Amino acid sequence: MPNSMASINVTSEISPAELLGRIQARFRELGLFGSTLTLTHNGENYLAACDDQAFAVYRLVDRCHVPPGRPGWPVCLVTAQTVVDETSPPHQADDEFASGLSLKEWLDLIETACASH
Repeated sequence: MPNSMASINVTSEISPAELLGRIQARFRELGLFGSTLTLTHNGENYLAACDDQAFAVYRLVDRCHVPPGRPGWPVCLVTAQTVVDETSPPHQADDEFASGLSLKEWLDLIETACASH
């Protein structure tokens, strides 16, 4: 599959700007650039989006006290300057911050979700 998220090489040898460019290109191919995609992982909902500034995955918060425009907290973020993901598994059952997925795993999950639609 030459044109898939799986073909995006996620290593420290690639600059954040180049990695973001590759992710943006794939989101354009999928028709998702500038849109949001809701994903479910381990019973939790996440929002993934890619635009001209960043690729981000947010854990959606189902509590009504969160201000509008703030979907939750980021678990994965790629900008032209940095790459951050939350890959540590939860150390407690109630650890709401850890998604347990790496950037590569998020990209694979998005690809799988798009293929099933």
